[in-house]
Amino acid sequence: MNDFEIDTNFLARLENWRRAYSDRFDRRVSITFVFCQYLKATTERLHETEEERKKREDDELRYREDPPEPIDYKDADFLNDVWRSMPDYLQYLPVKKFIKIFVFGTYREYERLRQHAHISKGAKEIHWRSKILKIFKERVELESDIRKQLTGEI
Repeated sequence: MNDFEIDTNFLARLENWRRAYSDRFDRRVSITFVFCQYLKATTERLHETEEERKKREDDELRYREDPPEPIDYKDADFLNDVWRSMPDYLQYLPVKKFIKIFVFGTYREYERLRQHAHISKGAKEIHWRSKILKIFKERVELESDIRKQLTGEI
């Protein structure tokens, strides 16, 4: 694996961690709006025939996304423990802050961090991002090996 490739399995673990610990919700949709949409859909369905109901349900199922994989809370807790116990800087890079923004932050926060580090878009950014993710991955692997030796965990 060269410097510019990112391990997709590790990215999947970070995604799992985000799903397990993310407390963000969509603030743009009010509960009243959701209730009104539900009420509207329910009243429209009161007078449909059996054939219309079957056709509507088939159409809804056809365009439905696959359910996400179940969250691995044990791995998410492990990644969270590693992140919390690491120092702010590793190899003179703000790894802890980067990982927090990369996993839980917004695009705007990521761009602000990139600009603050004086990293231009393109190959330099890819190298910077890959290097920091590699440092965190090595830290996770080291912690995993230590836990395996001590307790047989993970």
